[in-house]
Amino acid sequence: MKEPDYVPIVKYIRNGLAEQVHFGLVIHMNKKGIISKAGEDNSYKFYHRSCMKPLQAAALIDLEIDKKYGLSLEELALCCASHTGDVIHQNIVLSILNKTGFTPEDLLLKPHKPLSVEEQKRLIKNNFEVTSIHNNCSGKHAAMLAICKEKNFPLKNYKDFENPLSSYIINNVCNLCETDLSEVVISKDGCGLPVIATTLEQLGRGFLNLFLNPKYEKLKQAFLQYPFLIGGKNRLDSDIINSDKKNILIAKVGACGLCVVVNILKQECIVVKVADSNMEARAITVIEALNQLKWPDCEFSGLINNIYSKDIYSQDCDLLGYINPCFKLS
Repeated sequence: MKEPDYVPIVKYIRNGLAEQVHFGLVIHMNKKGIISKAGEDNSYKFYHRSCMKPLQAAALIDLEIDKKYGLSLEELALCCASHTGDVIHQNIVLSILNKTGFTPEDLLLKPHKPLSVEEQKRLIKNNFEVTSIHNNCSGKHAAMLAICKEKNFPLKNYKDFENPLSSYIINNVCNLCETDLSEVVISKDGCGLPVIATTLEQLGRGFLNLFLNPKYEKLKQAFLQYPFLIGGKNRLDSDIINSDKKNILIAKVGACGLCVVVNILKQECIVVKVADSNMEARAITVIEALNQLKWPDCEFSGLINNIYSKDIYSQDCDLLGYINPCFKLS
């Protein structure tokens, strides 16, 4: 498999010198294929990481689990989330488990310090312990338990490749991405569940097939109406959706520099991969790609620029330089 030809996408300039450079790939596509791009992936395959979560959650709709247990849009959002572990996230995960007949003890998930600084402080102040519910994948795992129950799959080892849940979910995701099981690479994600690797174009196609399909309207509305639940404070996907007052952008981040943004109105998406996984470079790259495509309006640009500044300051608040996106979609 040929390595990708990454291109410089973000430079950190201080007094005229580039002291930090990040490389990556950006593709802009619709269902027919790639429209423009920066870099060349050479059909290299990348693990979906948490970008796979909404694709996995489609099974909740396919099996009508959402209807059977009366899952709300908030609960569906948590099933797709890489959340920060705030109290609201925890309570909704507990609600999913309660509705589907499970408890936190059924989760095969390690306790994970919450990403939320506020929640970390609350735990310390009250001498509370970190639990599996704080894990940013707890919503996904709650969804997997519900799918196992509906399909009569074993519950005690639902994370294992040998469990039929694995092949069921992977086949569903492959169908959405329009790729064959024989073409994907399979590994374990950080939380222990299987994750697949496809080309960036196939990942983008999966998102378009999900969020542009009326069958999955509930998942689309879960993202649009409850962006904070998808991630949380200072999370790129939540910030993009929340800043878009026109309700046409859906975003989801994944580990190792991934982000997918769908424009529902234009029926297009962008997929970003930052080679060194730098989260700030990923944010700057995604926002620059949106600007080049002229997707955001003035209100969106103002809100998002307030969150992700391109200026570099000293501890004394002196302006030292700037972060310069240096790619061009073509």
